[in-house]
Amino acid sequence: MIPEGRTNNLQPNRLVLEAAHRLAVDRFGSLAGYRLSLRPSRRFLFAEPPTVQNLAVELRKPAFAALIAQGDPDARIHLVIETDNVSPGIRALYRAAKVPYVHLRVLPAMADLYYETDGISIEYKTAPDHLDYAVHSILEHAERSFNPARTGSLLRNTLQKTLHSALSTLTEEMDYSVQLQMPFGYAVGYRPDMPGAIARQTIEMVISRNPMTTEAAEVVLPIRVESRPIEERDEETRVMDEQVAAFVVRSGIPMVAVEPATREGSYSVTCSMDGVDEAVIEESDIQGWSRYFEGVLSELRDHLTFGNGQGSGNEG
Repeated sequence: MIPEGRTNNLQPNRLVLEAAHRLAVDRFGSLAGYRLSLRPSRRFLFAEPPTVQNLAVELRKPAFAALIAQGDPDARIHLVIETDNVSPGIRALYRAAKVPYVHLRVLPAMADLYYETDGISIEYKTAPDHLDYAVHSILEHAERSFNPARTGSLLRNTLQKTLHSALSTLTEEMDYSVQLQMPFGYAVGYRPDMPGAIARQTIEMVISRNPMTTEAAEVVLPIRVESRPIEERDEETRVMDEQVAAFVVRSGIPMVAVEPATREGSYSVTCSMDGVDEAVIEESDIQGWSRYFEGVLSELRDHLTFGNGQGSGNEG
């Protein structure tokens, strides 16, 4: 549960910052039948999250984006898009799990795309204005290689799927977008007083401005979605949840938490913003979820200031 806080003149975090980010969104985000989920935690890009200890921090940090099929109830990964340099260890994990990925860089007067999966690697160097052939070639190969048993899903249980279904329709009408499984530090941006451990805590859903119609795709609302009663969560998860909630209130960040209510099949929904009441919503009540979040997003309009928000990420 998140107690009420205060949210005044907030500067939302930006998810699209650099030329490579914009190029990735414009080219891969416009592919028919697909959409991008920005900044997903790498550990969710695999069918089974890897447990390599020396890569634990990198796995909790995000790739730039994952390409998923429109309407896929599981939001399975078809292609990972990286824009930062990826360590040999992470590349080896992608290779071993046969997760298709592309590393996109913008060079002077040129775009460079390195694509790899299933023993095949291809590099394209082309003017940014002539990138369509490379993008469609990569997509064609990724489609042929797609195996849902090998890649991860960004919607992990029935509650997440139901909530995502309700939010997708609502946000499309309001020109927002839903991002999935994002580290908390990337949802709210770098803050000097944020502990590294909670920066890497995954936030299941994040509403942002639509990256296809806005320059920076600023975060509007992080949403913590927990399907397990508190007594079934391990100690580390309980502590992290408490620390995230306390940080949200202390910093004046708007955030919603969804967790089981006392009545079976229903969920308690709390918001850190003043003026938004707690609600109890049945899991299957699509209209109830839509009404609640429409009210939250309407309330947020009076508090959010776009334009010179923080940069993306907390490397803690």
